[in-house]
Amino acid sequence: MTDKHWEVIDYIHDKYKSEEPLSIRGIKKSGVINIKEFYELFPGGPLKKATLIAGIPKPKSCI
Repeated sequence: MTDKHWEVIDYIHDKYKSEEPLSIRGIKKSGVINIKEFYELFPGGPLKKATLIAGIPKPKSCI
């Protein structure tokens, strides 16, 4: 995994610890990564895959 992967994982951990809901839009607005890069880093369901790698439950917004 690259440094960019770890930046996203760290952001997801921070959001989970602060009990804020996770969403694709939230990640876009965070400035950590743009949506196109997010889909390239975690293809085929990026939020679900990123939370799986981060070791936290998938968000309710994921199908």
